[in-house]
Amino acid sequence: MPTGTVKVWSGSRGSGWIRPDNGGNLVYVHKSGVERGDEARAARLEAGQRVEFQIGQRPKGAAAINVRPSTSPAPPPRVDRNQPAAPTPPAPASPEPDEEATAGS
Repeated sequence: MPTGTVKVWSGSRGSGWIRPDNGGNLVYVHKSGVERGDEARAARLEAGQRVEFQIGQRPKGAAAINVRPSTSPAPPPRVDRNQPAAPTPPAPASPEPDEEATAGS
């Protein structure tokens, strides 16, 4: 089952987006696709929450279904090899001797 992280969730709309761990496009999620542990509580997610999900169809296209909290840890961050490396900061200059201290010797 694919895993990902909730990128954004709007409680007022009852929908949001999931960023899949394997990359690719964001996946739309509607509250109707979120599994609830307690039927008396509204389905909701939190931004940054790790989830497991499946891809299903909604009237307007593909969306995440059977969304539930994930027990797996987050994968290590991916390195984009097409991005240039961050510049290395210059090394601090070595202090120069104080001219007044060396002039009297």
